[in-house]
Amino acid sequence: MEEEHTVIEWEKEAKLNNPILVVGLPGIGNVGKLVAEHLKNEFEGEKLATLYSNHFPHKVIMLKNGGIRLASNRFYFIKSRKKGGNDIVVLTGDDQAVTPEGQYEVNDKIVSFFKDKLKGKFIYTIGGYTTGEAITGTPRVFGNATSKQVIGTFKGSTVIFGQSKGMIWGSAGLIIAFAKHKKLDGVCLMGETNFVDLDAAAAKSVLIALADRLGLTIDTKNLDKIIEKTAQTIKEIEQQMTASFPAQQGAPGSPQEQHPTYIR
Repeated sequence: MEEEHTVIEWEKEAKLNNPILVVGLPGIGNVGKLVAEHLKNEFEGEKLATLYSNHFPHKVIMLKNGGIRLASNRFYFIKSRKKGGNDIVVLTGDDQAVTPEGQYEVNDKIVSFFKDKLKGKFIYTIGGYTTGEAITGTPRVFGNATSKQVIGTFKGSTVIFGQSKGMIWGSAGLIIAFAKHKKLDGVCLMGETNFVDLDAAAAKSVLIALADRLGLTIDTKNLDKIIEKTAQTIKEIEQQMTASFPAQQGAPGSPQEQHPTYIR
């Protein structure tokens, strides 16, 4: 019998009521991971299962106590505080698969586990989306869904459909595609981001839209702290760049180019 490359090991048995899956893994701006970790921490999610795969990078995670663990993706569950409400399963983790074959295998496994083992029917994936334009206000939230019916349920929300173009790479896209193939509903919510490693502003926009959708009250103070720290870091970088270039016409540091748009 061929050995499985991707396995999901149960951590705790839990009886879930019509669960909804929220997937936030490392990616553009780490928007998805920030949203998923925030949900898990604020609502004290309990670990449900752990996914291991040899399609993840060949590394181990060093722990604060001096130990180690394998890179993994982890499922957490949050019981609804409303009678008869949907329980939430949050999937986050250290990495995504590093090959196309691995991406297909791992993400297919995730959707099958949610459908067959958890009996869920709706999936949200979270990611970042770069428009190539400078973001001057609150980052927008773009959406792509499995059907017109799903899109229709977002009428009146802040989520923008039909304006995002191109491709959705990795788990954020493939999980929704596999959901559609397996007759599940789903939507990918993408926060507008530039090339920032940790875009808490984009994550906050998505988190607010998701909370409104799920009927949750969210405290965003932790994300606000990251936003302030990121803004300060960018400001310091810009000041360093201004001091490093001569004040010549059109050059960084000149009156015509005080704020380099590419760093934003």
